[in-house]
Amino acid sequence: MKQLVKKTELENGITILTDYMPHAYSVAVGVWVPRGSRHEAKDEYGLSHFYEHLVFKGTKNRSALQIARAIEDKGGNLEAYTTRQETGFYAQIERSHLALAVDVIADMLMTPRMDKSEMEKERRVIIEEIHSYDDIPEEIVGDIFNAIHFKGSGIAHSITGTIKQVNALTHKQMLRYKKQVIDEIPLLVCASGKVDHEELVRLCAEKFACKKTRGPLPADVYKAHNSVKVVQKQDIAQSNLFWGLSFDRSLMDERGRCALSLFNVAMGAGMASRLFQKIREDRGLAYSVYSTADIYRDCTDWGVSLATEPQQLKTAMELSLDETRNFLKHGFKKGEFERTKTNILGGMYLGADSPEKRVIRMAEQMLHLGEFRTMEESERIIKNMTEGEVVETVNRLFNAAKFSAAVIEPAGRKKTKLDVDFF
Repeated sequence: MKQLVKKTELENGITILTDYMPHAYSVAVGVWVPRGSRHEAKDEYGLSHFYEHLVFKGTKNRSALQIARAIEDKGGNLEAYTTRQETGFYAQIERSHLALAVDVIADMLMTPRMDKSEMEKERRVIIEEIHSYDDIPEEIVGDIFNAIHFKGSGIAHSITGTIKQVNALTHKQMLRYKKQVIDEIPLLVCASGKVDHEELVRLCAEKFACKKTRGPLPADVYKAHNSVKVVQKQDIAQSNLFWGLSFDRSLMDERGRCALSLFNVAMGAGMASRLFQKIREDRGLAYSVYSTADIYRDCTDWGVSLATEPQQLKTAMELSLDETRNFLKHGFKKGEFERTKTNILGGMYLGADSPEKRVIRMAEQMLHLGEFRTMEESERIIKNMTEGEVVETVNRLFNAAKFSAAVIEPAGRKKTKLDVDFF
């Protein structure tokens, strides 16, 4: 599990990390902008996601088709995504085409054309994307949870923005964002695979030569509330629930992060998890039930998602709460702790074969934790973790947390009243 990781910081605000894999045939390389939807002003909601789309529509040097062909014609793939914390652009390609991949991504970020007509076409595409999310109650209930739980902070609003907000975004705002990326926002370049660090540093110095000085990271503001909300919607058959919590990141160091990961896997990260076994296998109340954790620079959240028949909602929710309370009081069941450790380490070992998974892990650790931890370090912490430490850590975090619950249910029935007794 040893990783050969090197780091260089250029004067223009670009940080470069490489994770050398000597036996790989490919390289995954990308650029991450440490700005996501949570950093947008009220009149900018959806801007980061729109920008992610628009840079694919052509640059000073390439058309949209040429951008696609440049990587795909070499057998590679070019991906992008926007989260609440960052926007990422990365390619996986055969090692000899590293320079091409860097050139394409740098071209997209440094010389995007930002054509008005292309912006209007892409606006329609994004609106269709929002419509597709409107058909997924699981997505909607997650956004409702964020809106009520994180009210007053940027995490509260959706990544895509609403249709009204997307329609209000202007070409002038997009040009201003482009200028910020070039002039102010520090960029992170990461690569995993058979990549030479010094070669990548030279490529970045050349391809990002127009990048200006390093500015400060966008400000993060964490606010959380105890809140409950039930929303009714036409044309759905099930009730979808998301309940969860959040706490300040200062309460959790690297060992705490590993402890939370062990707890999350045991509770709801697979078919063998407690929630899946109790709610789906034992009671047959839900097809989909799982737990999830998100780590931001300033806070961490953990929650449970499930969908069930409306009349079974309160039962399913109480079962999920009871199972969590049982862990907090009694800890792991016999053999569960070692199985959970093996699960996490096995997933880490499988991911170690993938340059793509390794580069995303490296980028997200830098962006969310502010530092990079090698797989060897994480492996050592998990192997040395004790049951008592995990249980004590999770109880301490829960005691300091704020809790909320959100439900979206079928319209045309009496609205569910949730009187939730959390922990």
